[in-house]
Amino acid sequence: MKIRVDITGQRFAKLVALYPSGKAKNGNTIWHCVCDCGRETDVELQHLKAGGTKSCGKCQRIRYDLTGKMFGRLKVIKVALNKSKSSNNTYWLCKCICGNIIEADGYRLRKGSVKSCGCLRKEKSTVQIRTNIATLNRMGNNSSLKDAKGNPIQSIKIGARNTSGVIGVSFDNYTQRWLARMMVKGTLVLNASFNNFNDAVEARREAEEKYLKK
Repeated sequence: MKIRVDITGQRFAKLVALYPSGKAKNGNTIWHCVCDCGRETDVELQHLKAGGTKSCGKCQRIRYDLTGKMFGRLKVIKVALNKSKSSNNTYWLCKCICGNIIEADGYRLRKGSVKSCGCLRKEKSTVQIRTNIATLNRMGNNSSLKDAKGNPIQSIKIGARNTSGVIGVSFDNYTQRWLARMMVKGTLVLNASFNNFNDAVEARREAEEKYLKK
């Protein structure tokens, strides 16, 4: 499309002109623009140049502009489209020094509650594990992962997140069915789903009879 004034790439408040997208009824060129919030919109050239249109009109009001600031390992890129459902806080798109991109609550960034994409916590956990005497004594010792009869601890002990009360049996909310699972020496020997809870329990019991030592 032939245009008289090329404003490609120019900024007008929160809007950056991308390309001409048509003509208005009055003959003015319409430009397709991207807002700092990420939304795209069409605006007449005259409205852009006169400052009548400064944003997409839908982006949220920002009390604290965090663009370009560093918080721990995170550098804020721009405001995100999402907002916190519980507090209505603004979310920001951030890049961690490790390369990961995440969205973080602006309030938690400013208070120091969020300092990385999660890599910092992982590194601290690794250090804690490697300096824990009890853990170091168990490392490389296969017997520490089994009971006196040689059964894997994970196969005979109910985990803290288990809600069914039966080891290896859980309810899948997506399929609305009961799942029965069992892992032996790294191999999944049981992975079945049932409509009935008791059928799942029975399948698990049969697997225990077959694979676990009494």
